Amino acid sequence: MKTYEVLGINIKDLSVRESLHRTREYLSYNVPSVVFFLTRETLLSASESDDHKRFIEEDAEITLLASSDIFKAADVTDKGREREIDRNLYLKGLLRVLSKEHRRIYLLTQNPVQMEGLKTLLGTFENELQIAGLYDGSEALSIEDITNDINTVTPYVVFTVFSGNDGIDFVTSAKKYMNTRLIIVMPPEMLNIKEDGSVKTGLINRLSGRLFTRIAGKYRE
Repeated sequence: MKTYEVLGINIKDLSVRESLHRTREYLSYNVPSVVFFLTRETLLSASESDDHKRFIEEDAEITLLASSDIFKAADVTDKGREREIDRNLYLKGLLRVLSKEHRRIYLLTQNPVQMEGLKTLLGTFENELQIAGLYDGSEALSIEDITNDINTVTPYVVFTVFSGNDGIDFVTSAKKYMNTRLIIVMPPEMLNIKEDGSVKTGLINRLSGRLFTRIAGKYRE
């Protein structure tokens, strides 16, 4: 495991192989563990929030980068890890395990559009996943109602899609009540993928990455 500092936040970075090894261990635990995908926006916001910073540094069992350009912000060059991130190799490996072992999963998004994107993303990698339940945000439910619905199907893994730091806030409130082994927290931008499963990066995304790199560089000065 390597540790990088971006905007004053220490990021634990694991290879895909090590991340999957730990994930398989977590699938045998009786308490939920969290896999959290980091975005530029999440890091910018967390740099101004002690609670969000603590979640990233201490509470999430595994942190993964949603985009490899965060390495540039940390002034790190690691072509191997960049390829792993850009090609979604962790997610591919995890879904292969879940499909092979017939593990029940639950899908949770903030709106129906995200739900369709999540189903497409997961189906791009595996088409025999055991989806035991879902909540797409079309009906207003409390966190208690959502966790109760999850607990009725006792999934091994809950896949969630949240914008910004909503994922941190949800997991912080719901984790201890959730009867699952693993909570995967992904940003909406991961749903926009190519046919090979790699994340699409348009002009606006690339410009945002360059701006983020400049901000992070000034922070180090």
